[in-house]
Amino acid sequence: MIFTPDTALDEQMLSQSRQLVREGLALLRSTDHLVSAQRLRDELEEERRKPPRRDSKSGDAG
Repeated sequence: MIFTPDTALDEQMLSQSRQLVREGLALLRSTDHLVSAQRLRDELEEERRKPPRRDSKSGDAG
């Protein structure tokens, strides 16, 4: 099978791809407030789960 370029089809696919990317980025921008709130919640939960840090200055230097 020999490939023959179809510039009209290629241009159409490229245009549709660009439109999908634009729509996807717009969707991401419109949901940023939801994602940032979830990210903050996850970071706070991760900090809460960490074991308490021991201060080496007030410790056992005996």
